Amino acid sequence: MAEFLFEVSSEAARQIGGIYTVLQSKAPYMKKKYGANYCLVGFLDEKSKSDLVEKKPPAQMARAFAALSPLGIKFKYGLWAYGASVPVILVGAKEMGERRVEYFDGYKKLDKKANYLKFLLWKNFSIDSLMENSYDFTENVVWGFAVGMLLEELLKGKGFRGKKTVCHFHEWICAAALLYLKMNNVQAATVFTTHATVLGRSLSSTGRDVLAEASKAASPIAISEAYRLKIEGKHQLELQAALNADVFTTVSETVAAEVQYILGKKPDIITLNGLDFSGSGQSPKTMQRVASYVRSELLQFVESCFIPYYVQHYDNALLVFISGRYEFLNKGFDIYINALSQLNRCLASKAARNQRRIFAFIFAPSAVRGPKISIIKNYLLLDKINEFAAALPQAKGKTYHNAQSLLQELKGREKSDVANMMGGFVRDGPSPHINCFDLNYADDIIIKACISAGLTNKKEDAVKVLFYPTYLKPNDGLMNLSYYDIIAGMDVGVFPSRYEPFGYTPVEAGLKMNVAITSDTTGFGRFIKSKVPSLKKRGLKVISMAGKSSSDASRELAGELEALYFADEKKLASLKKDSLALVRLCDWKILGAHYFNAHRLALARKFAGKKHGLGNARNQTAQIRRQGMEKSGGKTHGT
Repeated sequence: MAEFLFEVSSEAARQIGGIYTVLQSKAPYMKKKYGANYCLVGFLDEKSKSDLVEKKPPAQMARAFAALSPLGIKFKYGLWAYGASVPVILVGAKEMGERRVEYFDGYKKLDKKANYLKFLLWKNFSIDSLMENSYDFTENVVWGFAVGMLLEELLKGKGFRGKKTVCHFHEWICAAALLYLKMNNVQAATVFTTHATVLGRSLSSTGRDVLAEASKAASPIAISEAYRLKIEGKHQLELQAALNADVFTTVSETVAAEVQYILGKKPDIITLNGLDFSGSGQSPKTMQRVASYVRSELLQFVESCFIPYYVQHYDNALLVFISGRYEFLNKGFDIYINALSQLNRCLASKAARNQRRIFAFIFAPSAVRGPKISIIKNYLLLDKINEFAAALPQAKGKTYHNAQSLLQELKGREKSDVANMMGGFVRDGPSPHINCFDLNYADDIIIKACISAGLTNKKEDAVKVLFYPTYLKPNDGLMNLSYYDIIAGMDVGVFPSRYEPFGYTPVEAGLKMNVAITSDTTGFGRFIKSKVPSLKKRGLKVISMAGKSSSDASRELAGELEALYFADEKKLASLKKDSLALVRLCDWKILGAHYFNAHRLALARKFAGKKHGLGNARNQTAQIRRQGMEKSGGKTHGT
């Protein structure tokens, strides 16, 4: 077992993607295993501001910070407020990258340090970034070098000297840090985890079926594909990290097949993604009570979107959602929309006299000006009507299908008051909107796809679609609830991704007692199929997409949703409970062992007599420390 563990990710205490959830949910188990000898290293910027509880750094860290600060590197130390209060060092290196340095590249050259660092990657690892002009590549190379320098400085200190230390790096973004340790022969075992390859994700976004290609390929993909997509620097950085780490891991069998094709290397261990279920110790009954409250809020919101246009029932609705980054093909938004279209046509004939409605949400953050003012006004007015009704003796204990059914129950002054309030509902156009926010651009692909599929929220439609194009949070200006609160009130979460290395969304949906539907082209979908022989009557569904057409996938998904539409209340409740039981297979109590195995293997390889280092790379990269520091009476290399 490692005596110290440093885990490095740009998403440590910085919520920008799914790795944040991996680290956050895993933190209690790392803390339990390594105690005070576990520390995260992350990216310092405004996005990390709310997660860090800043503290005075321990003496050894303070000395390392002081040694490196003159180079233009900034540090903050503290505890991760939302990650089991584990220690975190945040590193900012923008200033270092901007400083001017002089170095020899066939001739003396004065350039930005960022370019010098890229030159070192070329000289030592043949990473070609000459034409790589993307800001995030340069930014992360500079940050990676700064992190590597920090780790080297720490490990030279008395408290770490001679200790068995593991440094675990996540994604290509951290690759330069790992390569810095390699170049300088720093005595730490290294683990590199790829959650999704840069090239694989890019190819998939163009419509390529990377998994199908990988299953048929006799050799790795040509590097020319990375050049064609102008991501050669990121691809080669990721490749070199995989090749030079003591242990290389991926997060699922799906990514394992992908990396063999994209990077030409088989992973040593699969470190599956898990969740921390210890904090979700609520009983199913408690969860149902919470869900009931959130559901009432959701139904009021839905009613505020449609009430000015026509009368319909809301009480027994089926609430369905899809969520994820706005990657129309990768996340399967097209499959979801086409399945809803097929379902809508099917229910037009099968359920003509059924008042039950399906409200299908699309949560995909985009660029918005703000929420629809009409929806806000209608929501607030419904709030007043419901408060008024709750105080009426004749309305207590009754459930109403909608505001109109309440009106029918009232008489006299109360009826007149409610009717007057209902006269204040606001229309914003001839028909209900698909989007709940005003977008700051035209021709949105999701809205166009819904209209093309006939999902236009007509009165007779059994399926209504609501596009919520912003992050769900308590101050989003409309529903004002977090993502986890919102999905607690839902019935079904749908995630038909074409490209998903693992996929937390169905696990999170199951955790909140939703029926979860995913695909066999996701890491989680394949994992759950390997663990459960048959999912036919279970609360988790895995639709077949590998090697299938999009229309086949939409047809299967429509069938699953139709079955849930006609399921009675008892059956649906049973499926929800079963979904929660199945996602518990992803508990870190079970899956954390894969991480510990990776750390043990890295230590065995690093400290079993295997020599590391790259000739005179140490001398070359030692210049990084010297260059950029101002020397009194001498030449200045600062900004």
